[in-house]
Amino acid sequence: MANLTEDPVLEINGIKVKEEDTNLAIDNKVVVREEGQGERDMSPPGGNSIHRSGSRPQLDLSKAAIEGNFEEKDPIILLPNQSDDISHLAVDLGGSLIKLVYFSRHEDRSSNDKRKKTLKERLGISNGSRRSYPILGGRLHFVKFETNKINECLDFISSKQLHCGGMDSRWHSELPADNNAVIKQSSVSKLENCSIKATGGGAYKFADLFKERLGVSLDKEDEMDCLVAGANFLLKAIRHEAFTHMEGHKEFVQIDHNDLFPYLLVNIGSGVSMIKVDGDGKFQRVSGTNVGGGTYWGLGRLLTKCKSFDELLELSQRGDNRTIDMLVGDIYGGMDYSKIGLSASTIASSFGKAISENKELEDYRPEDISLSLLRMISYNIGQISYLNALRFGLKRIFFGGFFIRGHAYTMDTISFAVQFWSKGEAQAMFLRHEGFLGALGAFMSYEKHGLDDLMVHQLVERFPMGAPYTGGKIHGPPLGDLNEKISWMEKFVRKGTEITAPVPMAPNGTTGLGGFEVPSSKGETLRSDASALNIGVLHLVPTLEVFPLLADPKTYEPNTIDLADPSELEYWFTVLSEHLPDLVDKAVASEGRTEDAKRRGDAFARAFSAHLARLMEEPAAYGKLGLANLLELREECLREFHFVDAYRSIKQRENEASLAVLPDLLMELDSMSEEARLLTLIEGVLAANIFDWGSRACVDLYHKGTIIEIYRMSRNKMQRPWRVDNFDVFKERMFGSGDRKPPPHRRALLFVDNSGADIVLGMLPLARELLRRGTEVVLVANSLPALNDVTAMELPDIVAEAAKHCDILRRAAEAGGLLVDAMINTLDGSKENSSSVPLMVVENGCGSPCIDLRQVSSELAAAAKDADLIILEGMGRSLHTNYNARFKCDALKLAMVKNQRLAEKLIKGNIYDCVCRYEPAS
Repeated sequence: MANLTEDPVLEINGIKVKEEDTNLAIDNKVVVREEGQGERDMSPPGGNSIHRSGSRPQLDLSKAAIEGNFEEKDPIILLPNQSDDISHLAVDLGGSLIKLVYFSRHEDRSSNDKRKKTLKERLGISNGSRRSYPILGGRLHFVKFETNKINECLDFISSKQLHCGGMDSRWHSELPADNNAVIKQSSVSKLENCSIKATGGGAYKFADLFKERLGVSLDKEDEMDCLVAGANFLLKAIRHEAFTHMEGHKEFVQIDHNDLFPYLLVNIGSGVSMIKVDGDGKFQRVSGTNVGGGTYWGLGRLLTKCKSFDELLELSQRGDNRTIDMLVGDIYGGMDYSKIGLSASTIASSFGKAISENKELEDYRPEDISLSLLRMISYNIGQISYLNALRFGLKRIFFGGFFIRGHAYTMDTISFAVQFWSKGEAQAMFLRHEGFLGALGAFMSYEKHGLDDLMVHQLVERFPMGAPYTGGKIHGPPLGDLNEKISWMEKFVRKGTEITAPVPMAPNGTTGLGGFEVPSSKGETLRSDASALNIGVLHLVPTLEVFPLLADPKTYEPNTIDLADPSELEYWFTVLSEHLPDLVDKAVASEGRTEDAKRRGDAFARAFSAHLARLMEEPAAYGKLGLANLLELREECLREFHFVDAYRSIKQRENEASLAVLPDLLMELDSMSEEARLLTLIEGVLAANIFDWGSRACVDLYHKGTIIEIYRMSRNKMQRPWRVDNFDVFKERMFGSGDRKPPPHRRALLFVDNSGADIVLGMLPLARELLRRGTEVVLVANSLPALNDVTAMELPDIVAEAAKHCDILRRAAEAGGLLVDAMINTLDGSKENSSSVPLMVVENGCGSPCIDLRQVSSELAAAAKDADLIILEGMGRSLHTNYNARFKCDALKLAMVKNQRLAEKLIKGNIYDCVCRYEPAS
């Protein structure tokens, strides 16, 4: 018998919780057992909620139940009604800025229905043993405030109730697929003594304020430990985290996480620390200097009377250091000192001219003083950093800290110093999240949250409106509810210049630092905020995997079009802008054209236009940019303004129209010989691919005729040879030549594209042919809607309708578990499916017209393991992305080109040309 305690306990389905530790909303009856007093009812009179303290976690235990085995030592409790407001929070309280990193759970979770279970069983997908208290399926948010506005920061934390979940990471175990929150039994009693992880000097300075305002204590973490932990995580887990910055040009660097260590981490705050990092938790401070950001600000304030660090930086943009610095040319009568390789414009002595000139401080321009001071300090930090890297044989040097904060000239001068002294052998690199290293490291110090197990393919960075800059002005927290987003956007449109305010340009001809020439900029107009990068929200999706059939994942690049070309970038921005009115119209129509929908549609249009304007100004603002990223950004922006599926009604109409003529098409196909049928099927896929609402040319076609007329026109364009035509090679693989009859493929993955004719009259008949030949077929579709693309959620119903007219599809769909919930009226009523190969549907893990095969769903990865044929269909999946991808198995890429520029650039052809590209296994 269990020992009785003095404290009363709440008992929920046999699990006992200390009463004093809970302020919880409870729906079912709560019984308290007290020693020697029997039971008493704690249910609230006339209601189902108990008052909750503002400083305690708002856990909803209504309908709480044990998951799994009751005999387990520490069973998991399901919280089916728990909201998403419990989050981890970590803070870095610096002297100038407060940085917050917090976690929130995902809202969108697919249901764990019978189809899913059947699919997992067939593909051998196991949930496996849950790791200890992992954070799964959530988002990491990055926010910053000026330290002198700490009360605004505390208001933000309080309004989002972020402090309520910081006491123990075990509140954030994996959500099962049925949307229930889960907690460990042993965690229920840990609601008292709430604390949040904190680092930086303010963790001591503001400890009492946090306790007074929020009722939480600050659990202090070592600053250096946090700094290194944050850097290691970012460099291993974020694909384009590191970048170089030379002469105003930013270039992202992909670092193999297996070859990351050792490196030198240079943190430039008030002073400078130089840390040799040898691995996770393995580092030592090897050097440093007291000449850092504090020196620049302190001397700058004394010499120029500037009130802030940013004001001092802005002054430097208008400076000319030749009036203060002594140059080599000043010593040698305007000549170079060529014998030792110094040009006349090289700085011989920073502030050296002040020695010989009979001037007072007020005779020098503050702008010139600021620039000279900035270059002197940046140059010396760069030089000392390189010497320490040389000392330990390190090739990589990462710079971070408050001093840099996205300032272009600062990064350029440090980069030039490292390049000059190393003769190009070492590189200065910078980090997109550099301001958040400490806060992220503090966040990772929560015990056993599983974040350190995440890899680069399991994180997706997205950029909602309000995502903060790392450098430049502070724009405040991300936005909350929809009304706030729209009002913020309206403000953004009216006052956009305040948000991206340009800083005055530097004059031409300013001189360089000691030892090398002046860092120049492209177009000689480098602004102080020209390299300010936006920090998005990191979506943690541990169910994403690298597609296992890529021939070489390390060299794989999904984007076919290189947007580093400014003309290419401008063209695609124009395409997206021109398509915007039609997209808004469809989105508003999808929700009945209500006033609310119109308002959100208008806000979406201005928000996405603001994204495009920001990227046109600074293409690298959101990291390395590809066309796939742009299209994904558009879809995410739609979802941000609560447009779940802008083309819902259009897809339904086109599916119905196409399903109505499918029986006639199948009858026609069945009357053909095998070889003639295969050609007709490929022609059908290419012709049906014209139904693409993402193409301006196709949208114009929709306004001129019915979908049947468009389909007929498209079929009439199917004259061979196509612009890229490997059909005969594919046919030989399917049928062989002479007496050689190759075996059928074991399993084919069909990456499908658009709804309507594309899937129903194009890809389904092709899938049927493969099934007829004994090949298992997996239809791979989007996890989330994008334009008129069919989704994995919609496909089973489409297959069920098609199966009413076809025994092959019906038997295969039954074998693949697609018809478990459907009432199918088949032609012959037969039910035998034991000999039928399965037809399955899996989601690809994305919600974009394109697909990055470095991040696909675990379902797709599992299905790929037995596949020996991939068919990529549509412009997004086989032209915009993956046209140059190579695979371990046979691959067929099919698309009709619906963009004239792409046709010219990619295949030297014209709009409506066709691509049938077959590539045998590598």
